[in-house]
Amino acid sequence: MSGLRGPGLPGKFAIGALAGLTGVAWWWAMTRRNTALVRPPIRDASGKALPAATIEYSDGETVEYVDVASGDALVWVPGADGPKETFRYQLPRFARSHRVVCADLRREFAADHGFDRLVDDVAELVDARNLDRFVLIGTSLGSAISLRFASRFPERLRGLVLCNPVARVSYDHVGLNRAVLTPLAMATTRYLPTNLARELARSWSRLGVWIFDDSPGREALIEYALFTGPRTVPPSVSDRRVGHLRKFDILTDLGGITAPALVVKGPHDVYCPVDWAMEIAELLPDAEYVPIPGTGHCSHISRPGAFNEALENWLRKLAEAQGARGTHGTPNPDHPHESDGGDA
Repeated sequence: MSGLRGPGLPGKFAIGALAGLTGVAWWWAMTRRNTALVRPPIRDASGKALPAATIEYSDGETVEYVDVASGDALVWVPGADGPKETFRYQLPRFARSHRVVCADLRREFAADHGFDRLVDDVAELVDARNLDRFVLIGTSLGSAISLRFASRFPERLRGLVLCNPVARVSYDHVGLNRAVLTPLAMATTRYLPTNLARELARSWSRLGVWIFDDSPGREALIEYALFTGPRTVPPSVSDRRVGHLRKFDILTDLGGITAPALVVKGPHDVYCPVDWAMEIAELLPDAEYVPIPGTGHCSHISRPGAFNEALENWLRKLAEAQGARGTHGTPNPDHPHESDGGDA
C-alpha cells in the first residue's frame, strides 16, 4: 500500500494550473457566445418588428430606441440590464392607444459622470423626439431614473409608473438568497450551456431566486434571461449602472414629487424587497400601490397580462382626472398612423 501515493507538489500544481486554464477557456467561450447573441426584436400583433432608430447623446454615446404610434405619450425606462426589449409585452400593446417611446440604457460612462447622466439621457431623448408632457414608466433601476427625473423635471410629467422600484441601494435584507444563491443563479444563467442553464433556471424559479419567480409566466422570464437580458450585456456594464445609484439616495426627493404615481410590485421579489416599494409609495404624495400576485422582480415579463391591466386601469383613471384624452398627447411625426400592437 505504501506505493500508492497521490501526486506530489509539482503534480498538484500542474493539475491546478490545468483546471485554471480550463476555467478561463470556458469563461472565454461562453463570453464569446453571449457577445454574439442577437436580442429577439419586439414584434406587433402581425409579427412585424417595431422600427428602431438610434440617438446620439450630447457626450457622443449612441443607443437604440423605438418611437411608435401617436396620442398621449408613454416613455419607458429599462432596468439595469438596459435593453428596451424588456418591455416586449408592453410596447406593442400600449401602442394601440398611446405613443410609446423607449431607449436602451447607455453602456459607457465618463469619469465625471454620475447617476444624473442616466437622467439626462431621458431628458435628451424626449427633447429629441419633441415630447412635451408624458407618463414616465421605469422598472427596477429604471424606476430610480424615473424618480430622479420627476424630481428634476416635474413640469414634464403627467404621471409616473414604478415597477418593482428602488430608490437607493441597500444590503440590509441580504440573506442566503442574495448572498449565495443569487450569484450562483447569475453565473449559471450566463456561463452554462443553454439547455442546462434553462433547467437550472427552473429550479431558481421554484426557489424565487434573483429575477426569477414561480408564476405561470416563469418560462417567458427564463427566455428573457437567456436571450434578451443578463446574457446579452456584460455584468460589468449593469454593475456600472447600478454603481452610480449606490452613491445616491433618491428617497430624500420623494416628498417633493407631485406627479400622480403608480407603484407596481411583485410580492415575491426578494431582489428588491416589498418593503422598498411600500416605502416609496408611502413617501410619494400621490401614489397608488398595486401588487401583481405570484410575481417577483420582473412582473411585467412573468405576468404581462396582469401588469398591463393594472397599468391600463391606472392610465384610464389618470386621463379622466386630467381631462379628455388627447389634450396632453404629442403626435409622432415618424409614425403618425402606426398604432397596432400585440400582447403576450
